[in-house]
Amino acid sequence: MIVELHRLGASIIGFTGGEPCSREDLPELVAAAASGGAATILFSSGACLTPTLLAKLRTAGLWSVCVSLDHPDAAEHDRLRGCVGAHAKALEALRRASGCGFYTMVGAVATRGLLRDNQLPGLHRLARGCGADELRIVEPMPCGLLAKNPEEVLLTDNEIRAVRDFHIRTNRAGGRPKVCAFNQIESPELFGCGAGTQHLFIDARGEVCPCDFTGMSFGNVAETPVAEIWTAMSEAMGGPRRHCFIRSNHQLVMRESHGSFPLSREASLRVCAEAPKEELPDYFQQMLGRKS
Repeated sequence: MIVELHRLGASIIGFTGGEPCSREDLPELVAAAASGGAATILFSSGACLTPTLLAKLRTAGLWSVCVSLDHPDAAEHDRLRGCVGAHAKALEALRRASGCGFYTMVGAVATRGLLRDNQLPGLHRLARGCGADELRIVEPMPCGLLAKNPEEVLLTDNEIRAVRDFHIRTNRAGGRPKVCAFNQIESPELFGCGAGTQHLFIDARGEVCPCDFTGMSFGNVAETPVAEIWTAMSEAMGGPRRHCFIRSNHQLVMRESHGSFPLSREASLRVCAEAPKEELPDYFQQMLGRKS
């Protein structure tokens, strides 16, 4: 599968989960991805990132380590994770990864609670103290447990603007870590949503989806070549979109799911056919000379 991704020209291959560090063959997989020319990223809770494993991953060619932090407060992070000591392990993993020379990132979800309590600056300071190079921020998405009542967790327009403003204001101030708020990078004015057209997600069963938030399968790598699935998915998704696909169309996805994810290929195609069409994001319009 990794060889097939190389043939498609994949520039970045990330390993996520669940917890990818629970796989004994992770260094072997990283080596396969890195040897084909892709930059490799590990997304982890930090719980299993021992010095021995980090050394093996460094030798294998891993480029970056991203550790999830749910809250700057240790007790609240541990509560959300359901594990006492999870916060301390995450910070320890970040410091170790930074000390080993990895490009180190903190991954955070900008929940309403974090924004309400103005906790993003605290997360940024914590990331800086651990030697992180980047603070990656995503907003809550209508998937997994959040798909049941998305209106209660999806950010409002004002909350989205607050996250984007934090991205701009903090980066303009300079210093580390830089901030990458994806609802700014993937805004209509910049690159938009590239789910299924600029990136893909392959789950543990081999189902190929537009992204890790969009539970729509367009085929299984055990049965169909990745290139064939990619072509069909890209055509169905219709190019980069101005708005996040799953955020805009989660009701269509839920209607087709019947409580099971990811959707079948047939159901995924139906969702794409019914989803409203969108103009290209501004960056792509500029590249095509449609916008000054």
